[in-house]
Amino acid sequence: MIRILEIVMLVIFLYFLIYNLATLALLALSFGETSWLVRARQPGRSGLRPLAQRPGVSVVVPAYNEEALIVTTATAILEQEYAPLEIVIVDDGSTDATFARLNDAFDLVELPLGGPLPLQTEAVRGIYASRTAPILRVVRKQNGGRSDALNTGLGVARHELVAFTDADTILEPDAIARALRPFEEYPDDCVAAAGNVRIVNASKVVAGRVVDPDVSWGGIEATQVLEYLRGFLGTRIAWSRINGLAIVSGGFGVFRRDTLISVGGLLRDTIGEDLEVTLRLHHELRPGWPTARIVFVPDAVSWTQAPTTLRDLRTQRVRWQIGLIQSLRLHGGMIARRRFGAVGLLSLPYVAFFEAVSMVFEILGYAIVITLFVLDPTTWPYVAAFVGITLLFGQMQSMLALLIEESAFRRYGRAGMTRLIGWGLLEILWYRPLLAVWRTWATASVLLGKQPTWGTIERREIDAAPGEAVAPLTR
Repeated sequence: MIRILEIVMLVIFLYFLIYNLATLALLALSFGETSWLVRARQPGRSGLRPLAQRPGVSVVVPAYNEEALIVTTATAILEQEYAPLEIVIVDDGSTDATFARLNDAFDLVELPLGGPLPLQTEAVRGIYASRTAPILRVVRKQNGGRSDALNTGLGVARHELVAFTDADTILEPDAIARALRPFEEYPDDCVAAAGNVRIVNASKVVAGRVVDPDVSWGGIEATQVLEYLRGFLGTRIAWSRINGLAIVSGGFGVFRRDTLISVGGLLRDTIGEDLEVTLRLHHELRPGWPTARIVFVPDAVSWTQAPTTLRDLRTQRVRWQIGLIQSLRLHGGMIARRRFGAVGLLSLPYVAFFEAVSMVFEILGYAIVITLFVLDPTTWPYVAAFVGITLLFGQMQSMLALLIEESAFRRYGRAGMTRLIGWGLLEILWYRPLLAVWRTWATASVLLGKQPTWGTIERREIDAAPGEAVAPLTR
């Protein structure tokens, strides 16, 4: 019995060794790619150059019961240092004061309804324009979910590019301008650009702008900050470099409107619509358009409110795991197919064989370690080796991600970085086991045909001065 458990433990160890080495390689590539950001900030360099072309951008914001944050989010978008710009907020059948907050802040007036939208959606009840901010429109519709709301905004949008963001997300003033760089660099091939998402918890927000980024003292929020840094700065920069980016985060991304409509918009019957639509763009476009690109822009920054309780964190991660499984079911046929480029040969296999199932191996590893120690205390070297190597690789990933953050962005001070390092040392003891259990439960539920309910995540007001946001625009 002990011998069998030791063999299984060896297999698990080899699995995680390959997984961690692959992830470290991505982190190393990402670190190399950030060097141009460092050079751009050196004395004598001009930094962000004006765009040669200025395509129109429609920012679409789906909102369902977002009364606590909707005015702050709209304010941040109105402060964007870019034109021509329009904002389309889609009130997806909210039952709270979301529309009332918008009406009070921006003095809305109803417009006549136009013709049918290019994508089928739930019925639109009304379209409103702002008297104080002419580029802002609000659409009220019957509830149909996030994808349906985005498709409605996609149909109402009037510009050639659409930017999707969430009602709990704050865009930095230059986020749109920076996100458009790939469309200028690859004018014939860029179909989408993914922005960077950071966690706003514990940061100071004034009039829709993050003025003092910080890291919470609490483990739930601080560990998520570190996790986002590993995910966005650690791996997505690398996947983008080899044209293998598999996801444009729903928090902030820019798409060609006509291309997105041509592939059918966002699917209503999937939870992870951001992952699914990105994979569908690759799936449908890459065979006939091998040079099509989806690019990650690390300095196009948005800030989102992360879960603050274990209950809300569980709800979020169950959603993500279900969305991942649904997307792999729909687009798993791209795996190991050369016609889909780096997505088919590298990034999607990485997602399928590592990110989608790693939690099962992790739980199995914990169980075997405990069992071995109980059956034969002399096997403690296996326990020490498993925990030590897991901790070592985890810290190497965290340190590389923090090195990228510190060398290229420096959003957090010394105290914040210290808290990230401290919680990074502890996450193997509580955070990672919890995520593994929740994700395994979500996977088992889907495989048994019992899809968990959508659930809700509590939002709270974060703006210290939301009332400063309602002045008319000067441009």
